[in-house]
Amino acid sequence: MILWDLLVTFLLLGAFSFGGGMGSMELIRSRVVEQRMWLTNAEFTDIISISEMTPGPLGINIASFVGVRVAGVPGTVVATMAYVLPAFVIVIALSWFYYRYRSLKGIQGVLKGLRPAVAAMVMASAVKITANAWFGGQDNISFGNANAAAVLISLVMIVLLQNKKIGAVQAILLSGVTGALIYAVLGMAV
Repeated sequence: MILWDLLVTFLLLGAFSFGGGMGSMELIRSRVVEQRMWLTNAEFTDIISISEMTPGPLGINIASFVGVRVAGVPGTVVATMAYVLPAFVIVIALSWFYYRYRSLKGIQGVLKGLRPAVAAMVMASAVKITANAWFGGQDNISFGNANAAAVLISLVMIVLLQNKKIGAVQAILLSGVTGALIYAVLGMAV
């Protein structure tokens, strides 16, 4: 039964995950955390961090991690394949359609109209992840609940990334080392 649930959930997620991993993250989180309760918000945030560090697309990595967490190796195979299948079919169909009708103004209008929706999905996901990382969830947002170390690490990484001083991989590694020093070595509370 759990494999069936993984199959249906990740087929639907794969079919409706537009805008890449970051754009689909809120949809995945709502299904995996809120609806199915396979993970907590904190576990989902951890899986995002791990998925960003590992090779491959974010959504596929999340599907793999959730699948193995919920149902072991068969779960990861089912979840990953289910997540990829709709995109594979849709890309084949759309590539044929786009190649044939790409010059029509209506097609160009549809593509331009999708951009704001994808941007909104990315921002919604960023807000929830930031609230979880900085405050322990959206219900706890206040200056008194702010995790100063997490806020500081995030802001420093944003500045370094925006000024192209470091790349994404270096930011992830530097954040991990900094977090280990602050939380484990210096004994700060999380």
